[in-house]
Amino acid sequence: MRRHYSRRDDCDTSGFTLIELLVVISIISVLIALLLPAVQAAREAARRATCVNNLKQIGLALHNYESAQGMFPPGYVSIVLPNIANPCNQDAENQVSIDRGPGWAWGSMILPQLEQQPLFNAANFDLSVAFKANDTASLTPLSVFLCPSDGGPQVVPVLSDPPDPNNPGFAGITVVDTVARGNYVGMWGLGEICANSGSNDVPNQGAIGRHSGMFYRNSRTKISDIQDGTSQTFAIGERSHNLSYVTWTARSVNGWLGKTSFFEGGTDKFNPSPEECWTQVLGPVGLEDGLRTPNDPEAHVEDYWSRHPGGVNFLFADGSVHFVKSQINPLVYRALATCAGGEVISADSY
Repeated sequence: MRRHYSRRDDCDTSGFTLIELLVVISIISVLIALLLPAVQAAREAARRATCVNNLKQIGLALHNYESAQGMFPPGYVSIVLPNIANPCNQDAENQVSIDRGPGWAWGSMILPQLEQQPLFNAANFDLSVAFKANDTASLTPLSVFLCPSDGGPQVVPVLSDPPDPNNPGFAGITVVDTVARGNYVGMWGLGEICANSGSNDVPNQGAIGRHSGMFYRNSRTKISDIQDGTSQTFAIGERSHNLSYVTWTARSVNGWLGKTSFFEGGTDKFNPSPEECWTQVLGPVGLEDGLRTPNDPEAHVEDYWSRHPGGVNFLFADGSVHFVKSQINPLVYRALATCAGGEVISADSY
């Protein structure tokens, strides 16, 4: 007997209704919303771990340098103009930099210890980074000096004028040099950085600070100089480029450091004043505007800042790396910046 099939029989397949489809999409959206923060947190944890590893490599390189030379590398190398009676005089600084170079900084000194001997050989340390002959060395970005949480340009500009329109000597934003970007600066000590500040200077008197940290101009810090203990003394810390630019190369002669927003545009919440670009390789624990801590809302261009939520990675003089929280006690933070301040710090205070 011949059997007939209707079209309805041929199409009798199950499927989603519109309401069911919308419910499925909603569930998937909720799951993505729940998983996305976890994925982002995992990625940031990986980036932070890489940053810690960078600092540990730098710490090992610093100690290998110290073992070979009997001291840690200088913060930066420079001669000083002899005819300026007070190198901390801001008017004199605005006219001409007292630092005459060459300016090569601690990061360039440890290139061989970081397995960068060819790059070290490419640098002419008798000339500043502004010379064409040093382009190979000064324009080469190195991943060991870059925190992966802080994406930014590979090279950064150095200003030739104080980048402050309110400054009477302001002549516009002009670039005197371009250098490879970094994220790590040496600990200078307390207060405003001044090229001629000595260990006995009173902190925060005018522009005078104290280079009571491990790194400063022509520094020759030895292990024996770190009387507070290497496990309780900052060596190197982070500064992300949203605050200001950093370089591993050198302090540029006649160079100035300003806010990143001068170059990249946009608005920012910082209240910094321009600084001579020794602050591109060094950083202090600031005393003006209160005792500023890492990621401080009143951060100046020379301060420590990171893209890691809640704090900043610091390399200590013993080679260990610690995550210092933004809420650290300001007095403890200040004490960790000095080599021989004599402060008593408990292990659980940072």
